[in-house]
Amino acid sequence: MLSLSQWPKRYHLYQYLDSLFLNWDDKSDTIALLIMNLDNFRETCELFDYRDIEIVLANIGQIIKSSCPPDSYAAWLGSDEFAVALENTTEAEAEQTAAAICGNLNKPMHFHGKNALITASIGWAAAPKDAGDRYELLKTATMAMNWVKKHGKNDCVRYEPFMSFQISRKVNLVNDLAPALAEKQFVLHYQPQVNVISQNIVGAEALLRWRHPKHGLIPPLEFIPLAEETGYIHQIGDWVLYQASTDFNSWLQQGIVLERLAVNVSIVQLKQADFAERVLGILEQAQLDPAYLELEITESQSMDLPEVKPQIERLRNHGVRFAIDDFGTGFASLNHLRYMGFDTIKIDKAYIHNITTNSRDQVIVGSILTMAELLHLGIIAEGVETDAQLKYIRQINIKEVQGYYLSPPVDKTAFEQLLIK
Repeated sequence: MLSLSQWPKRYHLYQYLDSLFLNWDDKSDTIALLIMNLDNFRETCELFDYRDIEIVLANIGQIIKSSCPPDSYAAWLGSDEFAVALENTTEAEAEQTAAAICGNLNKPMHFHGKNALITASIGWAAAPKDAGDRYELLKTATMAMNWVKKHGKNDCVRYEPFMSFQISRKVNLVNDLAPALAEKQFVLHYQPQVNVISQNIVGAEALLRWRHPKHGLIPPLEFIPLAEETGYIHQIGDWVLYQASTDFNSWLQQGIVLERLAVNVSIVQLKQADFAERVLGILEQAQLDPAYLELEITESQSMDLPEVKPQIERLRNHGVRFAIDDFGTGFASLNHLRYMGFDTIKIDKAYIHNITTNSRDQVIVGSILTMAELLHLGIIAEGVETDAQLKYIRQINIKEVQGYYLSPPVDKTAFEQLLIK
């Protein structure tokens, strides 16, 4: 078994690919490149001490080599990335090789009395179809690998042209995020939270919209992750909180009775050391009592509890409330409730969609309601779209709802009309 120091490195791979393309006379022959990145390798490293990591990687390299044809060229690109080049091959053989590596890696590895499951995200591309030179081949194979990494990991996928479009769009949107605030491209819409007994609007959830001058309305699910990756989420989040707080305060000044302003926050924002102070400063600037604010955290986000909890406690001590959004879709709901001290549960719309006919959804929602009552938590049913759903929710004594049946998210002017009604 070769140690990593004996493996060809990135530079050697580039030289090898250049020589393949230089001597590539018969374009009916295929040159394929597989780029692989080990999944969650940082967590795997924590199982072993640093002296053992190289041996673990060498074992992984041996599995990769043994899964490839004898004349393939394997290289270690550094850290947790490997590559395999195939010459005079076929697209079918390249696909089989990628699948073999993926399958052979996806088995427990036993080392020094510890077990580690190593998986890989593998992207591959082939010339002449996907590339005409070394640079294109590396680019397209890497795009495919990144696509796998983003869409579930532990798989092998060939490059497709739509991946280039996605990368190009992502780069353009990232570049456009910076001026979007200054050019007032962001707007807030509000969705009412309604008491089913009084039928009064008791809360407003602020929802961010990006009206891009070229691409039109960009969905939050597309641009919020980009804002988190680039750090723009902090500027954007501050603007959202200030604008929403200012709007909400203006409604209170008009004599409109409302109980809460719900604002979504990203785990990236919460991990900022000064997040709590920034929130309190913005509320003071907007002249809004912290007791009106309820910050929503999506349950499915991976929460680093030790980092986040002090921020939540600091804000709760000043009256700010916290809601766990999309409850029931993540993997640690009960632990979040026990450890983090949430005030409100928002039942995910997936459980509301078929609640009038699906007995399992009825049992789950009933159990959540009972638990919330015992823990003295507020509860809101999201995604109410029909009269039948609303009647059922009222029947089981859930008091607050939001959803398109009552009102979709609307701009400030339209929301004010709803408040007046």
